[in-house]
Amino acid sequence: FTSALFFAAAAIMATAAPIDPEVATSTVSAVVTPTATATELPIRTVTKPVVKPVVKPVSDGANIADQLMKGNEKPIKAVNAFSSSITHRGKATWFTHGYGACNISWNGNVEPVVALNSHQMGSASWGNPVCNRKVRVINKDDRSKSVIARVVDKCPGNECAWGSLDLSPAAFKKLGHLDTGILNIEWHWV
Repeated sequence: FTSALFFAAAAIMATAAPIDPEVATSTVSAVVTPTATATELPIRTVTKPVVKPVVKPVSDGANIADQLMKGNEKPIKAVNAFSSSITHRGKATWFTHGYGACNISWNGNVEPVVALNSHQMGSASWGNPVCNRKVRVINKDDRSKSVIARVVDKCPGNECAWGSLDLSPAAFKKLGHLDTGILNIEWHWV
């Protein structure tokens, strides 16, 4: 009986995963029945982590293939990186260049265009799938003001934080005055 109890406890301990306090946990109890007539003896309560799925959009905007979670969970669908249901928040500044990272010429005094922050655009320039895509930009402080603009450039380095856009004068004027210089914005892909 003692050796059976020892092996049962060892088997349970061997299947227990290390506990990560950042992960949600669930409690699993084990019971050993040494003989058909003996009463059931609780051995040990084992806490096993519950795996939470992480869905990350890919930089090329394609749908991520179904990801399977551990266990008998159903697969989950990833969100398209260019989904119009995702709202991005940041700052809007303005710029006057006429040619940029997307290898596209434009007249920013006439056409509403944007330079996407480098964090969301990634390292690719020419041929980047975000080039020529359209975004709707909304002034967070005056939600009645918005503009649809085309992505034609990349805001270099850390000049634009995640969620921020650099707008052409034509786009910025639809949201506020150029003298303001910086606006709080929300935007999404169109």
